Amino acid sequence: MLNPAFLGALLWVVLASALTVAQADSLFIYSGAGLRQAVQPLIDRFERETGVQVFVEYGGMGQMTTRFETTQRGDVYISGARFYTDQLAKKGLISDVHPLVYHTAVIGVNRARAATLTRFEDLASPGRRLALGDPKAMALGRTAESILDASGLGDAIRANVVARGATDQQVTLYVVNGDVDAGIISRTAAVQYADRIAIVDIPTAYYQPEEVTIGVLSTTQAPERARQFVAWVTSKEGIAAFTQVGFLPIAAPAP
Repeated sequence: MLNPAFLGALLWVVLASALTVAQADSLFIYSGAGLRQAVQPLIDRFERETGVQVFVEYGGMGQMTTRFETTQRGDVYISGARFYTDQLAKKGLISDVHPLVYHTAVIGVNRARAATLTRFEDLASPGRRLALGDPKAMALGRTAESILDASGLGDAIRANVVARGATDQQVTLYVVNGDVDAGIISRTAAVQYADRIAIVDIPTAYYQPEEVTIGVLSTTQAPERARQFVAWVTSKEGIAAFTQVGFLPIAAPAP
């Protein structure tokens, strides 16, 4: 008769092997919410063509970074700003980092107010109702604060801010629904709602576009699968998925 302890150990080995196989056949990805238009179609196609199941969590990059560092779980990290991948790299938590595209900011104006808001300086006019991203929660929130500081109109513009969003989509919907006159949002979000949002460009002297990046997390249990997905996203077809929805290619001069 086999020793019960031996049987227990054998069962654990079998279960551990099964878990390893399951992990190798799936991936867990963190992605900025503002990247979803490009990322989700790439995930869907990757799943169809490889049979690998991909789980993804979208959100503000501040939130996603905190979630990852708390859970210590995940395979791939797609950030709307290099700042966050740089922070993880300093801690040895990410490798194989690649730039993808530029994530550019614009002023999105509700079309009902477009006639009275045609320049960046108009954001500082008394009585404006504006929305910005939360700088602690999302990449574009940090970008917006930098833009305001560089413009010299930061105090006047912040006095008009009546709403803060945790994601690009949330700020965009404030504009779309008429809750505010305008907000600093991504070009991709503005293009998505072009029938309801007018675009006012931000002077190039006030900011540099954010660089979208992708990398493999140190916690991955399936490094080859993770690198396969990164190669998929950084391919010519992968970059095209981003540029088709309004992101700018890295090869192009930053606006």
